[in-house]
Amino acid sequence: MYCAQTGETLDAVNKRIQRGIWREGTHVLKIEGVKERWIDLAEVSTWARSNGKHHTR
Repeated sequence: MYCAQTGETLDAVNKRIQRGIWREGTHVLKIEGVKERWIDLAEVSTWARSNGKHHTR
């Protein structure tokens, strides 16, 4: 759904995860029993507003 709404590709999302730019449990959520990953829009918005810099909580 994130890709459809933003126009970003699944490949772009996967690369961010693989490179550690987006972290599972923060930016990307894996929900038990659900095949797809969910993108935390609030966390991604915070990441984007910080010009793509990593942030920790």
